[in-house]
Amino acid sequence: MASLFKSLSEDMEKIAQVVEEGTKIIFGKSSLHDDPSGENVDSNDLHDGDEDGFYDVEDEMDSPLMGMADSVISDIMSSQNVGPQTTMENIQAFFSAITWGEPFISCLLAFHMVVIVTAYILIRKDIYLRMGFMIFLGIIVRLAEQLNQLGNSRWRDFATQNYFDKNGIFMGIMICAPLLVICFVMLVSLIQEAKNLLVDVKKMKIQAKENAKKTTAEKRKKRD
Repeated sequence: MASLFKSLSEDMEKIAQVVEEGTKIIFGKSSLHDDPSGENVDSNDLHDGDEDGFYDVEDEMDSPLMGMADSVISDIMSSQNVGPQTTMENIQAFFSAITWGEPFISCLLAFHMVVIVTAYILIRKDIYLRMGFMIFLGIIVRLAEQLNQLGNSRWRDFATQNYFDKNGIFMGIMICAPLLVICFVMLVSLIQEAKNLLVDVKKMKIQAKENAKKTTAEKRKKRD
């Protein structure tokens, strides 16, 4: 019975040590590289100490109370707010990760400005020019996946970091989304123009009918 209590007390001490170590890791006070006096511990000494206690730790992990220690550490880690949590925080984190002053981003923004100005000019031009411009933007969006793969393999040639992740988040937000918005605005403009044309045609038909009625009435009067 005494040996059982002794074993339990030893396991509880080990659990307390593990929890204390986990707390130090969370708050950036790891004891793996710094000793209590504030001096760096030599990596060779640390490695030797690990070799001496490796088999003892492996045996201790078989204790049922060690699962409690793992659970406590998991609860501590889950209670920490690591990384953005809300949608606004994710948006802020995305835009904070972009180096806005580098030439690649500046050229990309300039490209969007040129596209916006061109779309604004073409709104009042021939419909075929607008349709061709919208097709051009649609082709760029359609090739976004291929462009993302190309950028992922060649980003060192024109950027300071790899913006082209496998999910295409940067490509979708910074390139495809603005182009799709511009295409949508131009499409709305075309629909509005088509509606106005239909109204004008309807008015012309009504006016033509009224003119035809007046002409017929005048002819009847002349006959009479």
